[in-house]
Amino acid sequence: MLKMENKTILITGSTDGIGKETAKKLAEKGAQIIIHGRNEDKIYETLQEIKKINNNVFAVQADFSDLNQVKTAAKDISDNFEKIDILFNNAAEFVHEKEITKDGLERQFQVNYLAHFLLTEKLMPLIKDTDNSKILNISSMIHASAIDFDNLQGEKNYSGSGQYALTKLLNILHTYKLARKHEQDKVKINCLHPGVIETKLLNAAWSGGMPVSEGAENLLYAAESEVTSNMSGLYLENRRPMQSNPVSYDTEIQDKLYDLSLKMTEKFL
Repeated sequence: MLKMENKTILITGSTDGIGKETAKKLAEKGAQIIIHGRNEDKIYETLQEIKKINNNVFAVQADFSDLNQVKTAAKDISDNFEKIDILFNNAAEFVHEKEITKDGLERQFQVNYLAHFLLTEKLMPLIKDTDNSKILNISSMIHASAIDFDNLQGEKNYSGSGQYALTKLLNILHTYKLARKHEQDKVKINCLHPGVIETKLLNAAWSGGMPVSEGAENLLYAAESEVTSNMSGLYLENRRPMQSNPVSYDTEIQDKLYDLSLKMTEKFL
């Protein structure tokens, strides 16, 4: 089991839900936490809570529906830290109706996937050469089983739940592509389903779910596990490597998505 003491850990979407609970648990284990949120009051409140556990905490503010804010947050982190040991790409939204961001992109596509793509690219120099470093992308067991590149942003048809499931597939495709791209580097890149957890996101779309603490335990497992320290390109469910949907293993699709994402974010890179 990997020790979390003195690890620098960034968790996107960590001012509530699973992200916040994970941040608190990692702070208890002696990690230096970088929390992220979009709401200034919630960031301040979370900072104060974590400081009671461990004073070694830093915060960045960025609304992921604005890619310029993602770029600024990445610079803020790069200016203040020499390394990142673990990056949790955790932030996600669910919306019922199609929304277009100020960047001209469908909201769930941007917040759940493309913002994390950009953040990961910007921070990779701090991660890839760090011993025992990890990137952990939070996906879902309800990730889509197919991808239509002509309908990535609901251009042809849109449903909130269908778009959410697609973004969770994109998170997995991104994970597998990065695992191949960085196989010669020190970083290990994996993804996981956090469990069906009682969060505001779940309640926006579905209902029920396990306590937030259970989801945090799944993230903690991924952070500490020797499995994710030694292997890349895994999809975890219930703390075990599982098979994601077959389409996610198509390397041509992984490459196409990566190249398209580079083009979509090039002015921010």
